[in-house]
Amino acid sequence: MSRIPVHSLEPAPSGSKVLLESMVQMSPTDRLSNMQGQMADAPAVLAEYIFFRRVWEEHGTLDARTRSAVMAVAAATLDVEYVVTLTSMLALRDGWTPEEVDKLCRGLGSDDPKLDSLLDVVTDAVGNAGRVNQVTWESAIRDGWTTEQLTESFAYFAIALHFAYFCNFAETEVDVPSTSVSPAQRRSI
Repeated sequence: MSRIPVHSLEPAPSGSKVLLESMVQMSPTDRLSNMQGQMADAPAVLAEYIFFRRVWEEHGTLDARTRSAVMAVAAATLDVEYVVTLTSMLALRDGWTPEEVDKLCRGLGSDDPKLDSLLDVVTDAVGNAGRVNQVTWESAIRDGWTTEQLTESFAYFAIALHFAYFCNFAETEVDVPSTSVSPAQRRSI
């Protein structure tokens, strides 16, 4: 049972109605998710989420596949069902195959050594409160990632972390389409 009500457009808290309308337009499912509806309970939380999304669109330089891989690996590391399901759906939308998403969520990499070095940085950071082993960092640099790109990756795994904490806090019920990756199949990273 969710702790926070799931709001829809009608009736939405007055400070959230316009924000929710913009969320429907940005949604990969063309509808509000339970997580977004719960965020609407406090307009500041929903506005923060929308701000993150707009910043990615306006300032992000990493391609969609890289961003979704970063979020999927972060979600798998955090092991929160709602966020794993959501980021898996986004990865599928961004061109990853179901088999590739399964591998990402199991911590088995992407079969692209350069991308895998970035995902190793993400796994370290998410699993160690932001700390990244120097060898892992230097490996990513040697593989061609710039410090700007590594820094930008922080934005994408941080939002997965934000989602995970919010969903745990709110006890959000999963309402996004499931992928083939079950919690039992994911490797604890």
